[in-house]
Amino acid sequence: MATRPLAGKVALVTASSRYTGAVIAATLCRAGAQTAIHYHTSRHEAEALVQQLQREGLQASAFGADGRRPDEMRALAQAVCEQFGGVDILVNNLGPYADTPFLELSEDHWDWILNTNLKATYVLAQQLAPGMIERGWGRIINISATSAFIRSHSVYGLAKAALIYLTEALAVEVAPQVTVNAISPGQIEDSELIDEIDPNYKRILRQGSPLKRLVTRREIADMIVLLCGHPFDAVTGQTIVMDAGWTLPTWDYHVGAVE
Repeated sequence: MATRPLAGKVALVTASSRYTGAVIAATLCRAGAQTAIHYHTSRHEAEALVQQLQREGLQASAFGADGRRPDEMRALAQAVCEQFGGVDILVNNLGPYADTPFLELSEDHWDWILNTNLKATYVLAQQLAPGMIERGWGRIINISATSAFIRSHSVYGLAKAALIYLTEALAVEVAPQVTVNAISPGQIEDSELIDEIDPNYKRILRQGSPLKRLVTRREIADMIVLLCGHPFDAVTGQTIVMDAGWTLPTWDYHVGAVE
């Protein structure tokens, strides 16, 4: 990256040792931000990513914490602030997926999804937003999902919908120094998880979207960098849907056409 628009900033990205989170963390780091890479169980992957970025002459460190435990997430925020002197950019990417039918959903599973997708976001934002306000600048970006708009994912969709509401409410509270926005990706083109479910699933999803494609991890990461930049200084409390138009209501104009 020729320019480093985020030079001098510190970013914390949760669940960023692999998958989409790793791409987000690496992109922010290459944009100039000193980056804290969070992991729970995948310490090896987190440390490998840190080493890769450090070989590029960039500043990154790995931090472990269990997203289900508020005390560990508070300790995570404290550890990152102690090492880097504060956090300017918080990306709440943590949020495991689950599509367990409601009638089969255990209470433990319910708590797991809500604690990781929603409560961890609340804990970190509450810990880190005061420092952003004090320093006069901050960005909080919450990763939701199109499941927030689709009534078929039970507790996961509930958590992602609540995350959007939290984004809007928090944006009002921490203004004007801090902006808070959300990104709701659809299915991701370079996600190995989809391939494990059904190799044909991506093809079906592409055909069902107006743009005949899926979003990529890099596009999500690039959008986060944009949200941290000056062109988005006046944007807060918004949810950017990145799904190639998949959730748009559509009408087949060929149906009932007069010949």
